[in-house]
Amino acid sequence: MIKELVTLKTGNTSWWKNIKYRREAASSIREFRKSGFKIKKIKTYRLDGANSLIYSDYWLLKI
Repeated sequence: MIKELVTLKTGNTSWWKNIKYRREAASSIREFRKSGFKIKKIKTYRLDGANSLIYSDYWLLKI
């Protein structure tokens, strides 16, 4: 069994940048699923400071 932790940029506080990052994250998740991975979202968070990106951690499981 393969188990990996992946961090993706899944959003932004700006509405138009949020659309961009959500689309990129969805595309990455779709590719992982096509490769045979099961995906489980662990948490969503923002870093301290002026950075407005929203990150999400995912477990990728492949048996």
